[in-house]
Amino acid sequence: MPPAQAEGHVTNVKKGVKRVGDEYFGSTAQGQYVLIYVTVENIGDKARTFTAGNQTLYDTKGRKFDTDGGATVMMGEKSRSFLEQINPGNSVHGILIFDVPRGIRLKAVELHDSVFSGGVTVPLGNR
Repeated sequence: MPPAQAEGHVTNVKKGVKRVGDEYFGSTAQGQYVLIYVTVENIGDKARTFTAGNQTLYDTKGRKFDTDGGATVMMGEKSRSFLEQINPGNSVHGILIFDVPRGIRLKAVELHDSVFSGGVTVPLGNR
């Protein structure tokens, strides 16, 4: 497993969101959207690309959830988690969007700088 090239922190979690986007272009959740606000720092020695598609959410039942690509696109520049280039030493603030069932209890989010990285697991305190 390659060494971590990025470090991530969760700054906020917002559950119960029904719709993202604006009045013209938006996406409605099948269950509810969970928005996970993160700060990702490139701790490596070359540029890395942070993208929502490489991130995973886990609940307390052991289920694994992928981000909702359509919802991420509808958030536009605000999400800052679609192919965001990060140079060494720099960081970005982004929003990861997951469509999950109501009543879910969140265990952790796994953050990766690529599909091949070991990633870092950030506990979410069973929210």
